Amino acid sequence: MEIDWMDMVYYQQQVQKLTRLLLPAKQTDLTVSECELMAWLYAEPEKNTPVLLSQRSGMKKEAVSRCLKSLLEKGCIRKEKQQQDERSYQIYLTETGIAALKKGYEIILQPFYDLWRATGADFEAFLQDTDRIVSRLKGMGEVEEK
Repeated sequence: MEIDWMDMVYYQQQVQKLTRLLLPAKQTDLTVSECELMAWLYAEPEKNTPVLLSQRSGMKKEAVSRCLKSLLEKGCIRKEKQQQDERSYQIYLTETGIAALKKGYEIILQPFYDLWRATGADFEAFLQDTDRIVSRLKGMGEVEEK
């Protein structure tokens, strides 16, 4: 089955609508990108350099640098130079950062949980399909850095 371009435009618009609908209604002190990087730091504290964060998140190095600068200014992270390479540094969450991450994700994830509660298995299947599609695109090299 082939999808004509008008149908594809419609589906593309629906994906954008869904993305907008899943944005949190309340503002947080952190951006979604900042929360994402902090979640990586929380989940895998041993992989905490800017380069590794960029690779794992799929964000461009410049975007990671901007987020890290903002997080440092907010007191959410601290940096330590690496002894073996003075140009590089490791990043660690602070207690302030852990508290901000928890609060931020409670707000950011609320629309996802609301949708999951409303649709159940359909939303779970959508998330699993999304995961498979992203994996396939990464494998094909078609997903560029964000």
